[in-house]
Amino acid sequence: MLLSVARVSKLFGVEGGVLLNLYTTFPDDFSTEEPLFVKIDSLAVPLFCDRFERRGKTNALATFADIDSARRAEEFIGRELYL
Repeated sequence: MLLSVARVSKLFGVEGGVLLNLYTTFPDDFSTEEPLFVKIDSLAVPLFCDRFERRGKTNALATFADIDSARRAEEFIGRELYL
């Protein structure tokens, strides 16, 4: 069972970066080696972080493998991320 841990809130930069709103369920010891998941058409699709940088307790900047443009990242705005 997947646990909702964050939401993609907006774009950050032009190369596919996004700002995440982290929920209290987001682990403090998160490793970029483990994927986050996004639900697309009811399927859990893995997203692998290239970069993950916390910004305070409730936000983080992230880039994901294979999402290398603002246009592609825009598709994920408002979506929940899961572990």
